[in-house]
Amino acid sequence: MKAEVLRPACDVFVPGLKVTKPVNFVAEKKLFGSVATPILEALTTSRTKLLCECRDFNKASQINQWTTAKVSFQMDTYLQSVSDYLSLLKGFTEQPTTVSTKEDKNDEEDKKDNEDDDKKEEGKPLLAEKPSSSSQDLIPFTCCEWLELMSSTSVFSINVHHEYAHALLASGCICLQRTSDLVSIIQASRDFEYDEPKLKEAYNLLLRLAGLFDALLSYLGLSSSSSGAELSEESLQQWRAQQTNAANANVQSLNRIKEFEQGNVVQALQKMALAQAQELVVLRGVTKESVDWVLMGKLSRNISQRYSELKSSRHPFQAWCSWKAEYYGGLSFYYQGVAEWVKNNGASCAQAIAQYQAAKDVLDKLSNKEVQRSKEIVQRDLDIATARNNTIYHEKIPVPFAPLDPVSLVNAQAFQTVECHTLWKETPNALNTRKAPPVPQADESTGCSCTIS
Repeated sequence: MKAEVLRPACDVFVPGLKVTKPVNFVAEKKLFGSVATPILEALTTSRTKLLCECRDFNKASQINQWTTAKVSFQMDTYLQSVSDYLSLLKGFTEQPTTVSTKEDKNDEEDKKDNEDDDKKEEGKPLLAEKPSSSSQDLIPFTCCEWLELMSSTSVFSINVHHEYAHALLASGCICLQRTSDLVSIIQASRDFEYDEPKLKEAYNLLLRLAGLFDALLSYLGLSSSSSGAELSEESLQQWRAQQTNAANANVQSLNRIKEFEQGNVVQALQKMALAQAQELVVLRGVTKESVDWVLMGKLSRNISQRYSELKSSRHPFQAWCSWKAEYYGGLSFYYQGVAEWVKNNGASCAQAIAQYQAAKDVLDKLSNKEVQRSKEIVQRDLDIATARNNTIYHEKIPVPFAPLDPVSLVNAQAFQTVECHTLWKETPNALNTRKAPPVPQADESTGCSCTIS
């Protein structure tokens, strides 16, 4: 019988669900009396599709929309629903134009104007002018109540910028929960080929999650960790939007909410998504018929490095990142040992013992249940190699090899650019500012007005 392959303990970290109270925007006449009914109906419908509603925050972990909706979850459909809701929110800040009977006639004039604008583009500053929207211009979204991540504190979206950020983070948490469910099934499976589609879905979802969290960081006015040096029109446009948000007081007021403060939590989740995607690469790699053990060691070293960088960051996930960093460091030594063992000679057997022992020394520092099976397999292989050397080869055990150079095979998949929803242009008088109620201004002299206990 073939010995059990050491599958990595690639458990997915889930910070929990970020839930919200259901909202009927049509019924919120005091807040949205200036907004056309079709827009409000679309907002209500699309917000429900975020799958994070919960009527009772005290029972958020037991009774929530996700518990019933997860059985029919479809990745592409869900992420499109997220984009739809965000695009509807964008209409509150982009001041869209309404449909006009003269629209077709004006198209030709617009094209001519655009040609003139193109000629002036070279002199256009990299950064946009100071954002025109102020807190006095924005409709309050205080009907939208959210439960803070890993907290019993609820917060209200004081404006559309807050609602946008809350919705994006909440959808990311839903995707993490879905990924965790998939990986749990895979790890318990005895028929890996049958469950490989689940692994592919989990892998792609993590890459898209990394892009989603990148988009949230950019929205918060922070540098995206995966942004490269490539200078394209699209990347320049994204950079301009990021710099605009960095100067927008309404966006920067999100810093008063713990989960958005300095982007620490979001940055950690983005980096963890990529690390976890690479963990699935290792899982698939070691379950193939032919395994490149050196490559598995290099991939594991990269995972260890990613988590090590997160151990010193300011976020509440240090304990998780700490054991993952140690674990994959040990796993890298182990896979180096397997690469030597399969050479089937005396010197390689002795080197395998050295690598297995190095792996054992690292894993012995860990006591969490996730690594128990891995520790047993490392000990098993160490005993087998030691017995063979003692009875056949009688080689002196050398020092372990130096750690392998890390290799990464994962990159974030960009979250699709969110444009203002077409419904804002198709709806006459979508936002009638003449009918807008006075905007109540929060008293910020006593602290954060967006948080309640």
